[in-house]
Amino acid sequence: MSRCWTKSEGRSVERYGSAGAEEEVDRITAHARGIFDATSSAYSLMDPEYVILDVNPAFAELVGISAADLVGRQAFEVFAESPSQSGQEPARVMRESLERVKRTGQRDSMLLHRFDIPDPARPGAFLERYWSPVNSPVLDGSGRVVALLQEVHDVTEHREDLVRLLEYLKADPDAPYADRHQRFTEYSAATMVTSGLYRSARQEVEQLQEAMNSRAGIEQAKGVLMAQHHCTGEEAFLRLQRLSNDTNVRLKDVAAAIIYQAAAPPSDE
Repeated sequence: MSRCWTKSEGRSVERYGSAGAEEEVDRITAHARGIFDATSSAYSLMDPEYVILDVNPAFAELVGISAADLVGRQAFEVFAESPSQSGQEPARVMRESLERVKRTGQRDSMLLHRFDIPDPARPGAFLERYWSPVNSPVLDGSGRVVALLQEVHDVTEHREDLVRLLEYLKADPDAPYADRHQRFTEYSAATMVTSGLYRSARQEVEQLQEAMNSRAGIEQAKGVLMAQHHCTGEEAFLRLQRLSNDTNVRLKDVAAAIIYQAAAPPSDE
């Protein structure tokens, strides 16, 4: 990762002298490494020939391939095209974006790009994926592109909404590209936030429903124990807790087992 921070290194030498600069570069590099590893955004770093130099944990998790199996390999070999996309040439479109970054030294945003990836669970199979990639240059002190930093967001579940947004923006051909890109970014962010809020609300409802169901089962199991052992509700709950702890089984599952046993028909023996 040290090659990413060449500009900082140049400033450090001028400010601190050779010895102080080396310590400052180490500090900056360690700080940058920490950010790279900790961020939830998925990043990969490639050399100008598209050999993967590094990936952060978010990227490895997103694509389902470990960093050890990614680093040192050519990106377009790891992420070969799915046969079902042969007519769309997603690799060529991606390569063209990266080539623009190398040629201009400017960031290139791809907005919405379908590029299916290998399915780790099924060799030879592919997972349909839509991405919103941003390819950025890493420059040395003279402004030469020495590496390529790619940030990717999986927008597969938002694909239909984002396609509609793109069609809407294409309907205004007189708008400059920068303006269309800004509008797409704002609208897509709103789409994903709205979807995220919906998922969070649904998850909360499901968790509350599960908690209510668990509580009802626990109360019923307490009633069974109270009848069997002629004890109070508090004593019955303590029995449930002890059974849960002794068997290392969740309280609601212990309660369900007690209810099942009480409802089961008596044995013939």
